[in-house]
Amino acid sequence: NIAICAHIDHGKTTFSDNLLAGCGMMSESLAGEARVLDFHDDEKERGITIDSASVSMVHMVDDKDYLFNLIDTPGHVDFVGDVTRAMRAVDGAIVLSGASEGVMPQTETVLRQAIRERVKPVLFSNKVDRLIKEVKLTPEAMEKKFVDIISHVNELIENIAPEGEKEKWKVGVGEGSVAFGSAFHNWALSFPYMKEKGITFKEVIDAYENDNYEELAKKAPLHDVVLEMSVKHHPNPVDAQKYRIPKIWHGDVDSEIGKSLINCDSKSDPVFVPIKIVVDKHAGEVACGRLFSGTIKQGD
Repeated sequence: NIAICAHIDHGKTTFSDNLLAGCGMMSESLAGEARVLDFHDDEKERGITIDSASVSMVHMVDDKDYLFNLIDTPGHVDFVGDVTRAMRAVDGAIVLSGASEGVMPQTETVLRQAIRERVKPVLFSNKVDRLIKEVKLTPEAMEKKFVDIISHVNELIENIAPEGEKEKWKVGVGEGSVAFGSAFHNWALSFPYMKEKGITFKEVIDAYENDNYEELAKKAPLHDVVLEMSVKHHPNPVDAQKYRIPKIWHGDVDSEIGKSLINCDSKSDPVFVPIKIVVDKHAGEVACGRLFSGTIKQGD
């Protein structure tokens, strides 16, 4: 269960579109323009995400199918409550940061919200194409830019994360909890992926200098790299509830319901936390949220 969060205009909704397209849930040609998870007219008009939108998708990593429940959260400071509620429902966050702007005030806020809810972050540095095409940085200057962003994020984690988890939750290039790329051009790279596929950063720069960046999306599709990073670095719900429940639920963890929450027990009483209620003209009120224990069927 993962959320995408970032400062406004750092490319979250385009990023989400490409994950959906990669999993076969929308046309690749529309990705980035369709803004599928902006489902209200005012969001499309203003070009910003106001409500957090949820979607489920399946993707294969190492020959195993994984179900991802993904929430695209708003980046605008006025809708910060939506981000907090979304964080209650997920166990991992993909924190986006624009490569040229770096860590911005709202990036700090969403990271703080994630860690307070015991949601483990990974980092995606977006809009790398702008560093090459617009800012025209040398590879060394780009590397420095990435290092600065990673250091800034890790400094925040050091300050906010609880004792015993500061080091575990920090992000790093070597282990692959950091990726970079361009959601707009639908490619991404992480160190493990580059090693596995034999891709170098020089190929990225050459692709842009020769106006051949469509090739990057074939060699290193964004959804492959990012969802693989999520599988390797985000916990599954059964593991996450063991350490999250004692922090986010104030009941007695040794009680019957406490144990069923910690163990993600599908046979006990249902405990469901709604994070969003929308009114559908055909279905009436639809509540979206996280089922922490028990089982709910249609009509219950």
